Amino acid sequence: MQNLKELIPFSKSLTALYVEDDNDIRDNYAKVFTEIFKALDIAEDGQEGLEKFQTGSYDIIITDINMPRMNGIEMIRRIFEEDDEQVVIVTSAHDEAQYLLQLIELGIEKFLIKPVDFSKMITVFYRTCKRLIERRELGEYQSRIEDENLRIAALLKELQNKNEELEKVIKKKTQKENVNMTLVDGIEKEKTFSDVQLDFFTPKVGALSAAEFVAHFSGDVETLNDKLEAIEETLELSIHQKLSAPTQESVDELATAFSDYATLLDATMKYGHLAQALRHLSSVLAQVETLSLLTEMKPFLFGIADSLQKLRTEVLVERSAQDIHYLDQSIISDCLQTESMLIEDIPAEGDLDDLFF
Repeated sequence: MQNLKELIPFSKSLTALYVEDDNDIRDNYAKVFTEIFKALDIAEDGQEGLEKFQTGSYDIIITDINMPRMNGIEMIRRIFEEDDEQVVIVTSAHDEAQYLLQLIELGIEKFLIKPVDFSKMITVFYRTCKRLIERRELGEYQSRIEDENLRIAALLKELQNKNEELEKVIKKKTQKENVNMTLVDGIEKEKTFSDVQLDFFTPKVGALSAAEFVAHFSGDVETLNDKLEAIEETLELSIHQKLSAPTQESVDELATAFSDYATLLDATMKYGHLAQALRHLSSVLAQVETLSLLTEMKPFLFGIADSLQKLRTEVLVERSAQDIHYLDQSIISDCLQTESMLIEDIPAEGDLDDLFF
């Protein structure tokens, strides 16, 4: 069971709409909800609740079922027709439990029976708000990464254009006897560098599917999956809880988890580049001196852990991936982005040699 102290950090940035026709119940719970959420709107029946939803924006809607003008079920159905991802929690009396199956089919988050047990309500709010905050942080993280990838792609294109111009210069200069070898060396180095980058971002032919990988894997797939999943649980615990107030011990634990994950990937003989990226990230984490910086990096580290879990699931569990490396480049890029914000001696803009393995 969670308590208010654990709930508030997640709920206090969220907005809620409370729909209840009973004046006494509505007034009592509104006082509680006002303390829990960033902002709270009130509606006295389903019709008013639907109108407020259509003109406002709410992270969570809490509603009764039996109400005048429009009941809760009809209101929820109308809401989901407009936004099937809206989070709805239903509060209802014991004699309305027959609605539970219908509400679950609609897609509600939780069903709380009146009179609502306060501790159970706090636990439901905690889990719901925590998931919403994590989804928001992940969305913000992915947006930042997309922007950064666009910036890098533009830089790569610019480098490619410069290389083409430099190749033309080389052709002309090599025909002369007084060729400046230093300039030639520098140009050739830049050409090689650009080729490495372009190769890194170019899809590879001959993809190995998850089904083929599992069929030819020499080890025990179930054992490998269990070990990777156990490390993912450690990563989630370390990132979500321990990095809120990081200690050297918790940072070392996080670094070790990434390193252990890399070791298991190495053992498959198929994920060498990804393993190298994770091991390098582990090394950088272990050397961070300003531990408070890691609290700000939680969304970025969570994104890496989430991608690893997705890769493991689609390759080892569902075995649905058409290419076992389809997430490699994304995860490696995420590792590099995270490292660049953790270390002071990051590569200068325009010099990306150290960003590629």
